[in-house]
Amino acid sequence: MKTHGSASQSQLSTDLEMLHAHVKGKSLTLAELKQSLKGRGAAMLLILLALPFCFIAIPGLSTPFGIAICLIGACLVIGREPWLPRFIMHRRLSTARSAQLLTGAIKVARQLEKFVRPRLAFLHAGPGMLRLIGLGIVIASLGLMLPLPIPFSNSIPAWAVVLLAIGMMEKDGLCVLLGHLTAMGTWVFIGLTSAFAVGGLQRFLDSLPL
Repeated sequence: MKTHGSASQSQLSTDLEMLHAHVKGKSLTLAELKQSLKGRGAAMLLILLALPFCFIAIPGLSTPFGIAICLIGACLVIGREPWLPRFIMHRRLSTARSAQLLTGAIKVARQLEKFVRPRLAFLHAGPGMLRLIGLGIVIASLGLMLPLPIPFSNSIPAWAVVLLAIGMMEKDGLCVLLGHLTAMGTWVFIGLTSAFAVGGLQRFLDSLPL
């Protein structure tokens, strides 16, 4: 999978491995990560922010990273250059968290590279498609930033963001379509699990002796 630009550019996993080697043993801020990703665009930053949550929950990071992803998505919706406030950009990650973040991102990127390719251009290059992708990212990020004690409540919206960002960067309309469906599925999943939880609690309370 090539990064956005010429075909001579390196694969996403290679870019992430180079970044990992460059920052190894260091604590990082999002500002430093963004600077390291200079020239790779908002899509690369979105991928890096969301990829680690695709399989594992990282305590304390889903909310700030979800806010960051939401703001980037909102900028895409209104057609502005991605912007993040200082309190998010200067939040420092520990050395262990930084390593965990990049290691998880590299593993998922290697798997995604096996099937991503340019296709279905009308889903990513049509009129207003970039704004629609931004809206999907906002919808998914709202689910990611909620600290819900529900299995997969982080991984589903994270996958939505990753698919939308990769589709945008790699011109893969299938990834964009899957990303939108996953973003909508996030809230269907949260709604259904919440309804089951409330219903179960209500039945438990009703079973208690008066």
